[in-house]
Amino acid sequence: MMAKLLLPLFCLVSLLPAAGYDLIIRNARVVDGSGNPWFRADVGIRGGRIATVGRIPADAGAARTIDARGRVLAPGFIDVHTHIESGVVKTPRGDNYVMDGVTTVVTGNCGGSWDDIGKALARLEETGLGLNVATLVGHGTVRRLVMGTANRQATPKEIARMRELVEKAMQEGAVGLSTGLIYIPGTYAS
Repeated sequence: MMAKLLLPLFCLVSLLPAAGYDLIIRNARVVDGSGNPWFRADVGIRGGRIATVGRIPADAGAARTIDARGRVLAPGFIDVHTHIESGVVKTPRGDNYVMDGVTTVVTGNCGGSWDDIGKALARLEETGLGLNVATLVGHGTVRRLVMGTANRQATPKEIARMRELVEKAMQEGAVGLSTGLIYIPGTYAS
């Protein structure tokens, strides 16, 4: 879905005026994520956002210009399956991702997430990150918070409490629920 959204974005921004850029990247092989072949273009950045994709006149002003001839320019990649819950605190710039072109990560996979999504996201906000982070709330985490690692079916009261915790996590910024039904305690769920 993301790939399909990028092409219209490039089409729209190329209609904007081509003057007064913070940065112009010239002669890039642009891979826009749409599935179409790469194309050669200049990219103008203004105010931290893509303002133009296409041919930018040579006399267009820019604070900085990069000649990207022989290089590929692409939107940041999204790694949808990471386990960065403790690592992102130790390496907040995320160089291990950014150096590979990944600018967004999704964590909380396989049923495991931070216990308190709101507190974790607030801490990351304070720390400052070099990555965009989306988190899922883990079914296994929620189940463990309510039932420990008990090998039994949840009672209606426990299910109600788990629902409350998932709702709270979603309101605090989780983007979905993950499961890891091969991991304890998730493996005990029906």
